[in-house]
Amino acid sequence: TAGPALPQHATDGQAHDDEPDDGEEPFELDLRAPELELQPRKPHPLEGKSAKEIAEAFARDPTSLGSISLGRPSAGGLINGVQMPKGEGWTLMDPGHAYGTQETVDYLVRAITAVRARFPDSHDVYIGHISARRGGALRPHVSHQAGRDVDLSYFYNDDSARWYRRATDTNLDRARTWAFVRALVTDTDVDLILIDHALQTLLSDYALSVGEDPAWVQGLFKGVPGVRRPLIFHAKGHATHLHVRFHNPISQETAARAYQALVAKGYTNAATAFVTHRVKRAETLGMLAKKYGTTVPEIRAANGLRNNKIRFKQLLKIPKQDKLGRSDAVRIPPRRLPPAGGGKSVQR
Repeated sequence: TAGPALPQHATDGQAHDDEPDDGEEPFELDLRAPELELQPRKPHPLEGKSAKEIAEAFARDPTSLGSISLGRPSAGGLINGVQMPKGEGWTLMDPGHAYGTQETVDYLVRAITAVRARFPDSHDVYIGHISARRGGALRPHVSHQAGRDVDLSYFYNDDSARWYRRATDTNLDRARTWAFVRALVTDTDVDLILIDHALQTLLSDYALSVGEDPAWVQGLFKGVPGVRRPLIFHAKGHATHLHVRFHNPISQETAARAYQALVAKGYTNAATAFVTHRVKRAETLGMLAKKYGTTVPEIRAANGLRNNKIRFKQLLKIPKQDKLGRSDAVRIPPRRLPPAGGGKSVQR
């Protein structure tokens, strides 16, 4: 039978209206700086399988291919997603929207476990949205569509840790939060981490104070001009949580190898991408829906609007249908490992 239309909108579960929109992120970050090195290519589980064999396997049992991260984080879908399990060390804030690829789930468990191994008395990491069960648009985000994005809490140094608490110079637990960021960078395939710039300063200063290599720390937060971009970026709204996006060498490559099978089953028919629009004088939602080929309810849902009122200069996310084309070749840069012997006090 034909696969479900993509995307799954955030109407199948409780949307988080209180969350600020981090949707400006894909439009603000410059990710074009080159990565001159790539990870050595490892054998893929579908290595040696023809497109026909993959299609036949998918037709017999779609789950046999494992998790598939289809398309882009801001216009994609998730096939054979895995729900983040309950576990010691983390609390799920919205289990119905905590689906990711198997790689994403494994990476999260690995990083959280690494922090608790060093700090057994740590409070839970609060896990917000990852993706919907089948990916696709998830209000209020632009991203979180392909099972590779996740919102995570910071660690706090007092007894009032909770989801969406603003981290500050006073309450941020630098040791645990840095250990968390460090584990994400060194033990998983991180694409980017979004952290408020003020908190970046606190964390980078702490990293240097415990003996981390200055050039390595500089590369994480600032990049190396002409060589590689940073891994850690500022984005509005990320003083209350950090946002992590992972590379998924297996799940992304599976999407490329199984593309013909996905086309045949209808999984690539439509995804929701977004454009941003700043409201001009006298514009209405009906005018915008006609201009962009969408509907008023879709615009309202994408922006959490309770009625049709919009205001001059308001920035809106406009959803538009975008066919999921064949994935580009999966190019995963090497992990940003510190020099041998760096950060000795961190490793104790």
